[in-house]
Parts: sequence; structure tokens; C-alpha cells
Amino acid sequence: MKYFFLFIIYVAGLVVSSLGLALIIKSGLGVGPGDSIAVGLSMHLPVTVGSVMIVAFVILLLVNAKLEHKRPQFESLIPIIIRGRTLDIFLYGLLENMEYEAWWAQWGIFSLGLFATAVGISVYLRTPFPRIPLDHFMMIMNEKTNQSKSTVRIFSESGMALIGFLLGAPVGFGTLIVALLLGPLIQWTFQWARPIAALWTEPKKKMTQKA
Repeated sequence: MKYFFLFIIYVAGLVVSSLGLALIIKSGLGVGPGDSIAVGLSMHLPVTVGSVMIVAFVILLLVNAKLEHKRPQFESLIPIIIRGRTLDIFLYGLLENMEYEAWWAQWGIFSLGLFATAVGISVYLRTPFPRIPLDHFMMIMNEKTNQSKSTVRIFSESGMALIGFLLGAPVGFGTLIVALLLGPLIQWTFQWARPIAALWTEPKKKMTQKA
């Protein structure tokens, strides 16, 4: 029952992060760095942003396995599919007709999307279930470079934004803000989401103490 409850939290975190990404894209201020590659490729291919993201994540899954010298974490296909499909549901369904011209509305939606993305990522990372390859890549680089999550995210997303720009994606001022602020926001909300990790780590600690 405990792990079923955690799985619900896990899925909720993924869905909230997808909503955040969709809101950032719909704000019109520039897509997120990581999303810029998927958006750029979808502009040249007859596929949705979510579908491109799924393929890109599968490739990154194999890259992560190479970096860690381990077998590919095929269980990560679960969050990959959830993220890709829910993003498409928001972009091409629930939020398809969302258009904002007033600057205050654009910035409001953008800020909400940025915060939702950070909260969603932090919440699902605090559960014991598979990570999306991009987030797992950030954790790998965090361990290998001994840099903070925010620093790793800033450098990684800046590189992805450049690739997205070259692909013709709408990279704008908002993209720069995501590259600079999403990492620190995840770092902050990750600490805030610590009670979620306690749901499945505390029993292990107690068993160790008894032994």
C-alpha cells in the first residue's frame, strides 16, 4: 500500500512537470532549453513534441548506461512515456487554444510553468521509482563533477538551448530564464520535498539501528 501511494505521488510529479513545460511553451516567451530540441525537431518532422521527446529520452537512456558502465535502465521507459504523452495531452489538447498577448499574462503563465516544472521534478525524484533519463543524467553529472544540481543543470540546459536555437526553435528571453533559474528552483524544492523520501527511507534506517 505504501509503494502504491508513492507511485501515485510519482505519477503526479511527472504530470505536474509536464504541465509546467507545456505552460512555458504556451507562454510565448521562449521554450525551455531541453524542450527546445524537441520543439525544433517537431517543426521539421511530422511528429508531436512529446513523440520527439520520447525518442530523445530513449537515446539518452543508452548514453546514461554508457556513462555509468551499467545495463540500460529500461524501467525508465515508464516515466519517458508518461512525460511524453502527458505533454502532448496538454499541448495539443487541454491547452491547445491557449494564447496570451498581454505581457503580464505571458509572464504569469511562464512563472507558473517554471515553478510547476521544478516542483514536479523534485516530487518525482524523491520517490524510489525510475527517473527520466535527462534528470538521471543531471544526477550522474552531479556525482561525477561534484557540482551542485543547479550548476549542472545550468550548464547542461545552456548547451541544449544552443542546439534548439540552431534547429529553429523559439528560443527567447524565457529560455535564458529557464536555463538560469530552473536548476536553483529544483535545488530549493528538492529540499522542500524531503518528507516524500522519508516515506520509504525511514523504515530502512530503523532496521539498521535495530541491527
